[in-house]
Amino acid sequence: MASSPSRRSVIGGSAMAALGGMLAGFGAAPAAAGEEPGGDQDGGREFYGRYQGGILDAAQVHAAFVGWDLRFAKGNKKEQLRALLRMLTDDAQRLVSGRGVLADTEAEMAADPAQLTLTVGLGQRLLDQVGVAPDAVGQMPKFAGDKVEKRYGQSDLLVQFCSQDPTVLAHAVRAVSKNLRGLTERVFIQRGFIQPQAQHFRNLFGQLDGINNPVQDTRELAVFGTQENPSWIRNGTTLALRRFEMNLETWDELATSGRDFALGRRQKDGSPLSGSSVEDPVDLDAVNELGLPKIGANAHVALARPASGDEVIHRRGYNFIDGEVSGLLFASYQRDARTSFIPVQQRLAAADALNQWLTPTGSALYAVLPGIEQGMYLGQQLLD
Repeated sequence: MASSPSRRSVIGGSAMAALGGMLAGFGAAPAAAGEEPGGDQDGGREFYGRYQGGILDAAQVHAAFVGWDLRFAKGNKKEQLRALLRMLTDDAQRLVSGRGVLADTEAEMAADPAQLTLTVGLGQRLLDQVGVAPDAVGQMPKFAGDKVEKRYGQSDLLVQFCSQDPTVLAHAVRAVSKNLRGLTERVFIQRGFIQPQAQHFRNLFGQLDGINNPVQDTRELAVFGTQENPSWIRNGTTLALRRFEMNLETWDELATSGRDFALGRRQKDGSPLSGSSVEDPVDLDAVNELGLPKIGANAHVALARPASGDEVIHRRGYNFIDGEVSGLLFASYQRDARTSFIPVQQRLAAADALNQWLTPTGSALYAVLPGIEQGMYLGQQLLD
């Protein structure tokens, strides 16, 4: 048990042009089975690599987004953050490979990682406090209709935990939390789930979610940029995390035709109202036999549709049920949220037909760290 206290004592002391060119094929076909990086279904995923896990990987069934604020002691804040990230890197590498963290009291629960990934991001306030990456990602603005609760707001540190097994996930969250105890204050933990082995999962409105996510090279450009025009740091990205509570009782009162019109897609199969298949592109110019638009100007798909390659994002959301409250944890990865997620969200917040059944209660933005090689720690490219 001596290892854990000693670790704590240490801490106490031209991409968009290319993307625009590919926009014509954006979302036209889902990723092929087995295309995503990762290990066997019940095994472990590789921890080291160009990018962190949990971003481009096929989404696991269970997720927990956990946010902490740091408690700095007197002394060099940059050194304290470096020590914390070293510890977090060691914890994550062990858990992903099927080993318990140092001094783990339930190491047996880590033996089968069940596709576990841990993805680490930092808030702008923390970056400013340690004097690195000024204005790297900025702050998430307030959008029309926001009723953000402090317990689901911005934190200094975020870890996205994902796994195919909820018990493995719970142990990973607990193990990391124990090692951060005393060094941080937990701001939130938000747990989510999706359907297993689904190309697109159904959200709690019954609608197919994740349609038209970018795939292959388009996705990588949208999330990370290029070596010449990267995100805030090379091989890093940004994570926008929004919590939307759903008013399912009033949604239940709406006829299927009204639901379809609000979204701009058919609930039955996800096809756009301008087409007949989920793979068909959204055609905002299509009209019916009366000459009226098949998709309304304030339909969700009309406002969410990228206006350019700059606005393409990679969605990796999860449903949640928290007591009597249900909704969607909207998580999106993108090269720069200020030119992609934020302008799209501003359009949706102002006029989305779905807004009368949605209440945004959580909102945060993070600078996601690059992947690393063996012998490195997460954030080393930023802090060394």
